[in-house]
Amino acid sequence: MRPRTPPAFDEVRMLAWNILQRIERSRSFADFLFESTFSKNPHLRPLDRAFIVELVLGTLRWQKRLDSVIHRVAKSPGKKIDSRVLHLLRLGAYQILFMSRVPHAAAVNESVRLAKSIFKNEKISGFTNAILRSIAGSKYREDFPPFASHPVEYLTEALSHPRWMVECWVKEFGPEMARKICAANNSRPPFTVRVNTLKISRVALQERFAAGGIKSTPTSFSPEGLILQESPPLLDEPLFQSGFYFVQDEASQIISHLLSAQPVERVLDACAAPGGKSTHLAQLMENRGQIIALDLYGPRIDQIRQNCQRMGISIVQAFRADATKPLPFSQQLTFDRILVDAPCTGLGILHRHPEAKWRQEPEDALRLCQLQVAILENVSSCLKPGGVLVYSTCTMTQEENDGVVDSFLLGHADFSVEDLHRLVPNSWHPLIDEKGFLRTYPEMIVTTEDSRMDGFFAVRMRKKQ
Repeated sequence: MRPRTPPAFDEVRMLAWNILQRIERSRSFADFLFESTFSKNPHLRPLDRAFIVELVLGTLRWQKRLDSVIHRVAKSPGKKIDSRVLHLLRLGAYQILFMSRVPHAAAVNESVRLAKSIFKNEKISGFTNAILRSIAGSKYREDFPPFASHPVEYLTEALSHPRWMVECWVKEFGPEMARKICAANNSRPPFTVRVNTLKISRVALQERFAAGGIKSTPTSFSPEGLILQESPPLLDEPLFQSGFYFVQDEASQIISHLLSAQPVERVLDACAAPGGKSTHLAQLMENRGQIIALDLYGPRIDQIRQNCQRMGISIVQAFRADATKPLPFSQQLTFDRILVDAPCTGLGILHRHPEAKWRQEPEDALRLCQLQVAILENVSSCLKPGGVLVYSTCTMTQEENDGVVDSFLLGHADFSVEDLHRLVPNSWHPLIDEKGFLRTYPEMIVTTEDSRMDGFFAVRMRKKQ
């Protein structure tokens, strides 16, 4: 029997490289591409999937630092390296510098094999070999400016963030808090789920997880949350497929509670996909009443419907619509409560979406502010007198948070802010600022990994009678 010919490359590393390519070309989010890749390659083992996720997210988190190392070794700081080659070098360099369980020789050799398979060019594979061997060599040392005297330069280079972002955080929160934020962004976020209380209690689901060998702990603030010590493969996980839970950060879970939606009320979720808050609101309303969920993109509407079906929710109606334009229902239809979880720069969730670090520009906040105000202007006219509107984001810029609220209230004397101190449990007061706004940043995004939350902002407003 002839021995099986080994593949010309490591399939797992090839898939990771492909995902990085697609993230750059299509501006897709990594989690969407993970799901797509794993569904098309069902033969992948859980360890293979975990390795791909670690390679991709780690490379994205440390991209600027990796690029600095690669260009320094190549002695070409001003020369542009082809993006396809650069993705390959980043993957190899990440394994060498950050993955202690991967032998340096394996990281170099597998990268060279991958280069040969992709490019069919000895010059490129030789270049890959030379760069990665130099990085792996004992003589190479990274050199960063001192944090004490040059905090912006240090955080930009050593902790791999865009300079403008670091400058904003140093100015607003101070150098030490900015350092903690950058470090938290580069660490793995907790895997938090929201229990579907329409089907099971939190205690019962925790017991079901434990029976399957998955340890979990209740979240500190959300009464429906569990933090899992490991992330199960959702495509194969029976409890997920049966609709017993939704993957959702604790800060995001808190937002739905702020709306205080009641059974039989009519609620509008103006920016709803993938349906985390819509399905949560349905739970809190005991699946009674009506929720209209809107999103701009058709495939994301399908996501909402699929999640509702999986979780046994019947009161959510999902429509494709632009929330800045006339809405797809009669102008006579009004709502008791409206949630605007607005599109934003997402600077509070960079530990989950590190690719967003390299897409945002300083001017994006201003552009998004205009969009956020336009959404509020449009949907607020559908709110009943005496009704409640909650505006939330997952970002940390003053312009998109306090600035948008101030701008909206300036033109809407019929709305007033409600102090959340008077509306939430006392245990939530550490999350409420002096204005009565919910703000889970910066402190809650830099706490220990087991209890860290995303960076969210929310304000509750009421329309006068």
